[in-house]
Amino acid sequence: MKNDQVAQATQKLLEMWKTGNLPQAVAHTMLARKSGDRPSDTWSLANQILTLINGTEDARGFRQWEQVGRHVKKGAKAIYILGPVARKITEKDSDTGEEQEKTIITGFKSIPVFRIEDTDGEPIENSRPNYTPPVMPPLMNVAKAWGIDVKYQGGNARYYGAYYPGKDAIVLCTHDEITFFHELSHAAHNRIRPLKGGQDATQEIVAETSAAILCLMYGVEGFVSKARNYVASYAKMEPQECTKAVMRAISDIEKVLTLILTEAEKQAPSDTATAV
Repeated sequence: MKNDQVAQATQKLLEMWKTGNLPQAVAHTMLARKSGDRPSDTWSLANQILTLINGTEDARGFRQWEQVGRHVKKGAKAIYILGPVARKITEKDSDTGEEQEKTIITGFKSIPVFRIEDTDGEPIENSRPNYTPPVMPPLMNVAKAWGIDVKYQGGNARYYGAYYPGKDAIVLCTHDEITFFHELSHAAHNRIRPLKGGQDATQEIVAETSAAILCLMYGVEGFVSKARNYVASYAKMEPQECTKAVMRAISDIEKVLTLILTEAEKQAPSDTATAV
């Protein structure tokens, strides 16, 4: 029965993508940042991964810790993130002939930061804003069953969500269900075979297609068009032709969906999705 549901939803999605007969799209929203966020929440994804690799979720510079009433322990060793080196230049506008000042990035430098675990002082966790949605998205019970740490944080305009295979953790900067489905699909894919590092095209096609199918199965509307554009960008195809790339990855897509839905049935049999 479950395989039939997946097959029906997959067929419907691919037909919608191929014909372009798509429901009205909704805006993809990002959580606005609030005062009290950690400085690391604004860092690049690469720098955030560096902090997680070093066993922490909060790292700051020496003075930044002092500003929140904490101090670095004697003998603590810094970890290093990369920060841009910028300089200002003056250019002449080709249209007006006027000189304009602009800032350019000339390279990167290492910046020492310290883990919260290597500091003492005032507690700061209770002062952090809470971004958790009032109603959790469908399939959150699957993440919980797999021991995946799911956290919401304010957006930094660089990404909507991320899955960290080494830590088995998901970070979300939006309440939009498709982003959670996307990252959960990465987590499922990683359980089938270890994911490659970086933004691998096939892995992104598998995750986004799986997420779009889950949206159809759980009645989450408005993201089918966005998903098609996302897949097309990684497939390097016109949107109406991206189904070709999906078919090349269909075996992994089916495995990902089956793994997720099987776990969902185990956790809440009455919450099984019904394909539309």
